[in-house]
Amino acid sequence: MNKPLRVLIVEDSEDDAELLVVELKNGGYEAIYERVEAPGAMNEALDNKGWDLVIADYFMAKFSAISALLLLQKKGLDLPFIIVSGSIKENMAIAAMKAGAHDYLLKHQLARLVPAVERELREAKVRKNYRKAIKRLQDLTFYDELTGLPNRTLFLYYLRQWFKPVQPIHNRKCLPMAYPILPTLCWDEPIVGNTQKDNVFAVLCLTLSRYLLIQYSLGDLLSEQLLVATAQRLQKCIGDQDIVAQMRENKFGILLSNIQDLDQVKETAERIHQEISIPFELNGRVVSSNCYIGIVLSTMGYEQPKDLLRAADTAMYYAKLEGIGSSEVFHPSMQQRAIERLQLETDLQQAIKYETLHLNYQPIVSLTTGKTIGFEALARWQHRTRIKVSPSEFIPVAEETGLIIPLGEWILREACKQLSFWQDQFPDYSSLSISVNLSGIQLNQPQLIDQIDQICTTLELSGANLKLEITESVLVDNASVASTILQKLKDRNIKLCIDDFGTGYSSFSYLNDWPIDILKIDRSFISKGFPKNGKNLDTLEAIVNLSKKLKIEVIAEGIETQEQKDILQNLGCEYGQGLLFDEALTAETVTNLMLTKPDRFW
Repeated sequence: MNKPLRVLIVEDSEDDAELLVVELKNGGYEAIYERVEAPGAMNEALDNKGWDLVIADYFMAKFSAISALLLLQKKGLDLPFIIVSGSIKENMAIAAMKAGAHDYLLKHQLARLVPAVERELREAKVRKNYRKAIKRLQDLTFYDELTGLPNRTLFLYYLRQWFKPVQPIHNRKCLPMAYPILPTLCWDEPIVGNTQKDNVFAVLCLTLSRYLLIQYSLGDLLSEQLLVATAQRLQKCIGDQDIVAQMRENKFGILLSNIQDLDQVKETAERIHQEISIPFELNGRVVSSNCYIGIVLSTMGYEQPKDLLRAADTAMYYAKLEGIGSSEVFHPSMQQRAIERLQLETDLQQAIKYETLHLNYQPIVSLTTGKTIGFEALARWQHRTRIKVSPSEFIPVAEETGLIIPLGEWILREACKQLSFWQDQFPDYSSLSISVNLSGIQLNQPQLIDQIDQICTTLELSGANLKLEITESVLVDNASVASTILQKLKDRNIKLCIDDFGTGYSSFSYLNDWPIDILKIDRSFISKGFPKNGKNLDTLEAIVNLSKKLKIEVIAEGIETQEQKDILQNLGCEYGQGLLFDEALTAETVTNLMLTKPDRFW
């Protein structure tokens, strides 16, 4: 059975075309062909059908092989092109080959036709496979494999075009000559060009909020789907001549071209916030996020694309400081603080690695007896060049960078080690407990339960002496994971405490669903005009009454005056902590108090 071959024959003689078809059939091919003899007919044929081969007569009344070849090239088609002519001079044949024809033969030498066709089909296949390989290399070099967006390298190339007045490239878009490995390969995306020297453009850097938490709680597959969905939403928010790129895993770059003013950029940033804040549906799960955006205008006077990108990155860090859903416009004064922030990250990594942080312990006191029943372990950092770094400064850095995992494990281990030491040295205080804060990222760590088991076993510590504090938002955001983990913790007699209660969702419904032992009322209820603020007083009373019905203990944070303590005690609040009793103390200070003032302890 003959092999099918789709052939476009450019020939003004129907008889000669039939001879070609017969020759192909004799050579084992079933020619599916169309004969054309004018540019319009060939143009239409090339648009409407996929051809394997073009055979063209050199001389025709209305057309020529060279014109047909140019038309083929204009359409960007790489098809085997063989000239078959009644007569052709050698210099004309050589010129045709230089123009792009693959072979030529005379009509009285048709025995050469099939071998020429077979050779050119093989070479066409080789060229096609080569183009695929080069395209794949291009994709790996210049595009993010997950989202399909331009990567940082290609984004910087796009930016570079806006630093000089070059004409935009239309129709044919080729790789930058800076990459000689692929000097002529073309792609489909538009390359922008700064056609007017005074055109203003903007660069945005964007990162998703809560990404690490989502990654640890839902896994790599869903977090990757989140990045893909984010990329799609970002492309909806920008214009046709703008560029969005994937700079690294959770960081996107955006080039806004030909902007009129800063307000236009801010409107785009706000549109992005609104788009990203819409919950994502990923494999049947609803995931909520937003983003932080840093903005820089080309009018800042930078001469290198990397400088502009670094400025946008710096502004993005400032947006993080403002909170979820924030945008910040770069100002040169931001640079120093960004450098300090980067140094802080590096120093924190070293501090965790070499365990140069320490824990302080704030007493938790019975409001009825005044006795200390336990301690909350609080991380403190005596920086080598600064007096101290507040936990409100370094804990968010740890969470953003993933350092919270080794930091959290160290805090848990160190706190349990200290409690075990106190129990060995002071057997009368064996009922003392230690409270340790648990972040959302830690809660979603698969090794969490094994870590706790290993620590308690090594130190011969009962789970009943350990309390883990988790915020409302962490529990609600990780409901499916939390229910399983919390039950495993309860099976080990570890007490579970809701930290900062009243500042998060406060839906109360989860108090029935999950094995919660303790509610910690946030200090904001105590500090904001309490007890004069009647609304706060009513809220506190409602929380205490509900907790009693659910048999959940209540601890009030931030107690600073005797009046506050008395009112909370009268409301039925059982425990408290705050400056009225003691600030967070060093382990040595607590040990000395146990020796010198044993009446202070349970």
